Amino acid sequence: MAATIIAGMTEGALIARFVLRLFAARPDNPVVQMLYTVTQPIIAPLQALDAGQPQYGASLEFATLTLLCALPLITAMLWKWTGHRSPGT
Repeated sequence: MAATIIAGMTEGALIARFVLRLFAARPDNPVVQMLYTVTQPIIAPLQALDAGQPQYGASLEFATLTLLCALPLITAMLWKWTGHRSPGT
């Protein structure tokens, strides 16, 4: 149960990061800066996907997008691996 909550919170933070980067949020804003700081270690292993992206301004972060697609799959595999049934069954 706790793993699902953590995965959901991580997914929410990644969605917020993705949208903020897509619409070129000001990185000097304290809230935006905190979100970038918190999510940076999560996307660091996939940072090579964004090598050609501008550091500032609007950008489509492929590392974040990849994690947004992979995180639900990883969570589902963990549920299966630990023997939990899917919710609602």
